[in-house]
Amino acid sequence: MKTITAGFIPLTDAAPLIVAHEKGFAAEAGIALGLVREVSWANIRDKLSVGLFDAAHMIAPLALASAAGIGHVKVPMIAPVTLALNGNAITASTAFAREIGAVTDDPAAALPLMRAAIARRREAGLNPPTFGVTFPFSTHNYILRAFLAAGGIDPDEDVQLVVIPPPLMVGSLERGLIDGFCVGSPWNSVAVDRGIGHIVAPGSALFRAIPEKVLAIGGALADGDPGAAQALTAAVVKGAAWCADPANAIALAELLADPRYLDVPAPLILRTIEGRLVLAPGGPSRDVPDFIRFDVPGAIRPDAARMTWLYVQMLRWRQARRDPGMAGRIDALLRPGMFGSIAPGAIETTSTDAVGSLIEPPLDWRAIDAYLAAFDARGLPAKLL
Repeated sequence: MKTITAGFIPLTDAAPLIVAHEKGFAAEAGIALGLVREVSWANIRDKLSVGLFDAAHMIAPLALASAAGIGHVKVPMIAPVTLALNGNAITASTAFAREIGAVTDDPAAALPLMRAAIARRREAGLNPPTFGVTFPFSTHNYILRAFLAAGGIDPDEDVQLVVIPPPLMVGSLERGLIDGFCVGSPWNSVAVDRGIGHIVAPGSALFRAIPEKVLAIGGALADGDPGAAQALTAAVVKGAAWCADPANAIALAELLADPRYLDVPAPLILRTIEGRLVLAPGGPSRDVPDFIRFDVPGAIRPDAARMTWLYVQMLRWRQARRDPGMAGRIDALLRPGMFGSIAPGAIETTSTDAVGSLIEPPLDWRAIDAYLAAFDARGLPAKLL
């Protein structure tokens, strides 16, 4: 039996990988899958790059940046399956929520109030608000930047963005080190349940289909033992299908609550799986459509158009230079034929808005220049919400 070691961060969207191990899908595929809990995305990337991990749960833009050598040495890998769509939220501390004022369930309505609160701080000679994101090359960074920019808030001048690993976000908020954060489930809900955070914007209320995490498989395994890489991918696809079944939601929440994995109460995790979020401490739950998706093949198939959106955010926020060969790099990273052999008939999106944008102009992945032309040099849209 092939032994494969995979790293993960304690987040709800690690579920397909965890389930592949716990429900025996990996063993059925001839794999002895060992899971290692990590704290930071830098650790995940670096251990994959030096071969300490054969595979990993990884933020989609980090996989793209690493494979393309953007912002770091090039790390050979493939990402043949998306582990989940969405699952993020933007949360403000209760103190900053009071500064904002009447925060409603409408994220767009919060933006002018946030802009006014930031202006009051500036006029009083105070430091700007500080928000945590999980990594520079992360969906969290891009979602938070897009949200702020849609309200005329310059994410590079009007606020301070700092990198904090996901499991440390809530503690940083509790100690007053940051005024808010964008992070994946379940940490936004943990902050709300502790009475220290207010969810301002669920990610799926801003973008309907953000490719959140991927199964990253190191080059040594992908090229050295392609059969094992395919078997691991197939096991994770089965894991995602199990996660997507509503009948398994309670069992999944209880599994993820285990101290080896998320170490968070199962009822809280269940709310995030089912998209029933409590936005404010002591408040009612509300249904958030598509909060996190594991469905096969719609959510988890590798999708070049969605990955292109992530690359274009790197261009928009001046993290990367234009690369005329990026389409080929994305195809090499996603290896769509591998997923296609596991889930025949899985067709990539042909939509001109692959991520379902609700707060900014849609990106037609075949017309990158037109999308970028809708923003000024700071990345702010010409037309604000």
